[in-house]
Amino acid sequence: MSRINIVFLIAFVGLLVWVFLFGQETVQRVQRGAMTFFKPFVAGAQKVEDAITEFGKEKPSVTDVQAQLDQVRRERDQLRLEVLRMDELAEENNALRESLNYVKNSPLQLVPARVIGRKPSTWYNTLIIDKGHDSNIAADSPVIVPIGENAGLIGKISEVQGRDSSVVVLLSDETCQVSARIQGSAEQGILSGQRGALRVMPDLKLKYLSKDAVVEAGREVISSGAGDLFPPNLLLGKIKDFKPDAITGEATVEPIVNFDVLKHVFVILPDTLESPDTSESVTRATPTSSP
Repeated sequence: MSRINIVFLIAFVGLLVWVFLFGQETVQRVQRGAMTFFKPFVAGAQKVEDAITEFGKEKPSVTDVQAQLDQVRRERDQLRLEVLRMDELAEENNALRESLNYVKNSPLQLVPARVIGRKPSTWYNTLIIDKGHDSNIAADSPVIVPIGENAGLIGKISEVQGRDSSVVVLLSDETCQVSARIQGSAEQGILSGQRGALRVMPDLKLKYLSKDAVVEAGREVISSGAGDLFPPNLLLGKIKDFKPDAITGEATVEPIVNFDVLKHVFVILPDTLESPDTSESVTRATPTSSP
């Protein structure tokens, strides 16, 4: 008998003796130890087998990869649109909440209106709202939008077209003129729009100021209340620059309202303006902080 066979025979006899001499619990403990020792090798072998199997599979075609890529891009674009819609809804919700708070705290008689019409050729001149005779809207009624606790003037009613339609001439139009003053100073003048490019929001012009007026950039311009058309303290814009001439001075004013995004506005009813307590009421409704 060869030496190798003798070795295997001795090992086999020893294994039989070990099984019969030791208890079942000892045998199981040894088995668990052996399994724990060999488990990483078994797992590694399985991974190698899986990798070989995957490698052997047919690779996806270029068409399939392109189709999957197109699908991912469509889903990405759809998600972007959803995010934009959510942002727009959040902004509109904040604007409506701001408007409701202003109306709740204002003693003015305000009629809410929605912008329903606008022409590209007269974008910064006029717009159409969905309120008319049925809502007691009258020509020359001021039109505003809430800005925090204050109100910004956007223009006035130029024509009531019917029961539920009116035309608003915007402050950015050169025919809309407002008596205005510079916040924190005694300087007063007439604010109006000016002709500008169709696609660029024009600045406003504050005319008939003192030629030696000290006018700082960034100062707020508000309605003065002179005359019976516009109540005082409505926000109009901010000073950009000042240029004196031989007799008077003129300031360029950046509008406080973005005329490009007007959706919801408020019309001040005439009864409010004719009230004997108008000045005090409007001042409370549209407080402004001193610089």
